[in-house]
Amino acid sequence: MIQIGIDPAFRKDGFAICIIDDDKDVRCIRFKSFLDFLSWLWVDGESPAQAVCVVENSNLQKKTFDMTGSKAVVARKSRNVGKNQAISQAAFDALKLKYGNTAFEVSPKEKGKKWTMEKFLLVLKSEKHNFLMTKRKITQDEIDAYQLALMGKKLAMFRAARIKI
Repeated sequence: MIQIGIDPAFRKDGFAICIIDDDKDVRCIRFKSFLDFLSWLWVDGESPAQAVCVVENSNLQKKTFDMTGSKAVVARKSRNVGKNQAISQAAFDALKLKYGNTAFEVSPKEKGKKWTMEKFLLVLKSEKHNFLMTKRKITQDEIDAYQLALMGKKLAMFRAARIKI
């Protein structure tokens, strides 16, 4: 079962995915824009035909996270959160179209606390995953996408069990 975790963001180079394949190989991809992600998903033929996908959908929380600062700072933060909520929902909608009931969305709260690089490396080792390293440093967005990809298998099993009942 191929697992894909998606950590969408509106900012340039902030949209990351992580793919865990059947051989336990792990690779991460960053997209410069949402359109690049859509091209990967629908046009380029690079996305898997079948997969379990989990996207962090900040739209599920429906609130601005940090209200500290001046009015201008709070307004900027609120706009940024709104952009990320919109792009998260659009990413989930696109995945739902392609993957149907193997596409899942979780809120940032459901995803949980951000992992450190040390925790990422420990989990990678404990899962016996082979991380296909790149020449660049792995980003927090890619670590988050890996965390989401791991959630996919459990979510798919829970959904399958619920359907059988």
